[in-house]
This record gives sequence, C-alpha cells and structure tokens, in this order.
Amino acid sequence: ANPRHATSLGKYAVFLEDIRKDYDGAEEFYRRAVKADPGHATNLCNYASFLKDVRRNYNRAEEFYRRAIEADPGQAAHLGKYAMFLKTIRKDYDRAEEYYRRAVEANPANATNLGNYASFLASIRRNYGQAEEYYRRAVEANPAHAANLGNYAVLLQTVRKDYGRAEEYYRRAVEANPKHAANLGNYAVFLQTVRKDYGGAEEYYRRAIEADSGRATSLRNYAAFLKNIRGDPDGAEEYFRRATDASSADTKRPGN
Repeated sequence: ANPRHATSLGKYAVFLEDIRKDYDGAEEFYRRAVKADPGHATNLCNYASFLKDVRRNYNRAEEFYRRAIEADPGQAAHLGKYAMFLKTIRKDYDRAEEYYRRAVEANPANATNLGNYASFLASIRRNYGQAEEYYRRAVEANPAHAANLGNYAVLLQTVRKDYGRAEEYYRRAVEANPKHAANLGNYAVFLQTVRKDYGGAEEYYRRAIEADSGRATSLRNYAAFLKNIRGDPDGAEEYFRRATDASSADTKRPGN
C-alpha cells in the first residue's frame, strides 16, 4: 500500500467528479486510488458516495461505505454518510439511527452529523423535541452552517409555529450562505404564506432560482406563486414547464 500516492489519486478523482464533471475519468482514478491503498478510508468513502450519487449503483456503494468504516471505525464523517445512505436509499431507519448515533458519539461536535440526525428525528421519527435538541447542538457546534440553520427554521415554522424565531433562523441561514437555493426557496414560501409579504417572497423565489436554476421545487413553487398570487398564467406556465424539465433532467443523471 502507498497511502501518499493513494491520497493524491483520490484527490484528483474528487476534482474530476466535482469540478470537471468527468465521471468516467473520476471513476478510473477512484479505482486506482483504492488499488494503491485498499485501506484508505477517505478514498473508500468518497468512492462510495460517487457510486451512490453519480452511478446510482447502490449495492457497490454500500460495499464501499462498509469498507470505509471497517478501515476507520471511528471516523464520524463516514459513519454519518452511511447513516444518510441507509435513510435515503435503503429506507432502513433503525440501522440508519444506529449509525447516526455512532457518528454523533464519534464526534459530538460534528455539526453536519448533528443536523442530519436532527432532520432524521423530525422527518422519520416525528420526535420533534429531540430533533430540536439536536438542531440546537448543531447550531452551537457551527453557528454558520446554512443547511442546519435553514432546516431548524423549517421546524420552527411548520411544527412549533414560532414564526418570529423561524424568521430569525431563515435570515441567519441566508446570511451564512446567500446562494443556498433550498433556504432561499423555503424563506420565500415563509414570506408568502406566513407574512403575506409578496414582494419579499418574489425576491427570494428569484434568488432561489438564480442560485440553482435546475431545482424543480423552487421553479414549481414560483410558478404556483405567479398563478395564484400574481395572476400571471403565462409566467406561471413558463416556470411549470421549467420545473417539469428540471425534474426530467434529474432522472437522467449519469447512472448505470
């Protein structure tokens, strides 16, 4: 095994995947990285995520997540990614919770894992009290983690009906990352439905679409806004069409 060479190969694979969108080249270098050091946990986990997200080869992805965890059982990030895989792909919620707990135990200050476990508790277990506890821990661990701030805002809005604190966290989320499309879109919905601030809502719908023009949810919500609030059927139709195209494109991502 050559760990240093494997690290270089793995980093180049990530570059090819994330920056160049050269998925065949990325897979070649992931494989070379794994061959150079079959026990390199980071490369194994990154290759697992590639297989899940790009190839959608879930059986092989799980094999490499397991190998990554076997190589380094205490790596919180890898435990958390496997927990997310078990939740979203396998729908094996009991095992997912087991790995979320292991991830949090491995690093109680990992904001991503704390936030993802909070989301799991809210959306799957409907344990809102415990979910809020973990959102608070997540925000304390990283006060500028945009996804956690935005997800906590949604909980405060939809479950707690605490609209003042919800808006506070939406604003903090947008400040933390002004280009986070999901947070921008969720804040737009909040402004439309709770505040009846239609000018503000439209601004944030537009910002959400500018941040990610292929996010079907933002396009669809803005279309409904144009139809129901603005009374603009032509504009609504344009965005409904774009939303449909975006949904179709998402199903045609590189796969097996």
